[in-house]
Amino acid sequence: MQKYHLEKVLAVLIIGLLILTGCSPVFSNTEPADTTTPLPEPTQTATLENTRTPLPTVTPTPTEPPSTATPTPTSTPQWVSYEPGRVVVPILLYHHVEGETTLSRYQVSIPDFRAQMELLDELGFTPIPISLLLDVLLDGGKLPEKPVVITFDDGHMSVFENAFPIMADHGFPGVFYIVANRINGAPDFVNIPQLKTMIDAGWEIGSHSFSHADLTLNHAIAAKEIGQSKSDLESALSTNVETFAYPFGTIDPFTAQKVSDYGYRAGMGLGTSKIHTWNTLFYLNRIEIYGYYTLENFTELLASE
Repeated sequence: MQKYHLEKVLAVLIIGLLILTGCSPVFSNTEPADTTTPLPEPTQTATLENTRTPLPTVTPTPTEPPSTATPTPTSTPQWVSYEPGRVVVPILLYHHVEGETTLSRYQVSIPDFRAQMELLDELGFTPIPISLLLDVLLDGGKLPEKPVVITFDDGHMSVFENAFPIMADHGFPGVFYIVANRINGAPDFVNIPQLKTMIDAGWEIGSHSFSHADLTLNHAIAAKEIGQSKSDLESALSTNVETFAYPFGTIDPFTAQKVSDYGYRAGMGLGTSKIHTWNTLFYLNRIEIYGYYTLENFTELLASE
């Protein structure tokens, strides 16, 4: 526990130093105009350098450890051993999944989403819960040979109605980041019974704050947005809430420290890197899947370094 505490403090200090030197992983909360240009580059990439001694090369192992996640993926992957401190896993980010077509950044159509999940299955990717990624990052352990984490922000009803059954067809778990003040009957957002159904199917729940406020603009609301959102969700859903997704992807040293202080194991941001280290623990990169991406774009994202 002392080692883990020291690593959390180190991760937060690294973020603070980077921000002070102009390498801030802070994103604008202004949505860019929709475009059909393939794979547009984000305005900033939240990649934090790992300053630790390089770790040994990952080595495949012939046996698969007992699976603790449900449901079980349809494929039987080989497993790979990782030393603590560095893992390579794409973390995908979605918002809405609805409609037959879309040109929106935040809305992936149902046919496109289904095709993307089918492609993950065909290419041998194994979706894993974020908790497993963190276990291996912090302490070392085994992951499937081609792991991926599939996350969703905001708590939109379309995720429960459309994405959830498509992923269930493939035995894929997901991670749902919920705005805590929307779970009691807010129109177009999931409610407590629906979230419990997803949890029973192997999904994990994270906090996306209490009201989706930009925490870097008002530090006085941190206790409610970060701390209370966690306790409210845990109480309502009878589940552990271990990770926090920063609204708008914005972060500063104070916010990162508070996410650690209120008992989260990690913070989820935005970016393009698939490499996660101790130093990025409180700003793990998530690759946003835009609604206007083609299947070829999606394939390129998976194949990129």
